[in-house]
Amino acid sequence: MRFSWIAISALLVFSGCSQKGAFDLFKMDDTHERAVEQLRTGSIVLSLETKAIFSSLYLNKMDPVQYKDGEYFIVSVYFEKDNRTIKVRELETNGYELRLNGKKATAIEPLDEKDPRRSLMPIQNNWNRYYFIRFDSVRETSLALQLENNQTGKVVLSYQK
Repeated sequence: MRFSWIAISALLVFSGCSQKGAFDLFKMDDTHERAVEQLRTGSIVLSLETKAIFSSLYLNKMDPVQYKDGEYFIVSVYFEKDNRTIKVRELETNGYELRLNGKKATAIEPLDEKDPRRSLMPIQNNWNRYYFIRFDSVRETSLALQLENNQTGKVVLSYQK
């Protein structure tokens, strides 16, 4: 009987605190929620070494009114740091190529830290390179965004229109 009074008292004390929980701290606005939903990540691994980590965000699903005259992505790429001969770690200098359903990008624009489009990407860190990518419109409903290097391999991220 004594145990039940202690248990009931504890239950009443803790039930008064349950209006706010830890999950209330993780509320997202609609834009951030759509960004997390559209985020895809993959990596290129060669001989158990990670050569590149590739993350992309399909913008057409996030804002169909603004991004309607092509296929738009924000991508972040991490390149390995072992190759000391490469001074600038960009897509072209590392020999990487982006394709969407086999077609090359029509525009690749590097994003600096202050660019507001970069804040759409849920992954933010200093060692990734960020790009705003535009492809011509694709008729297929299935999209395959591919990052490839002939020496290290490729990674394909899939989306649905």
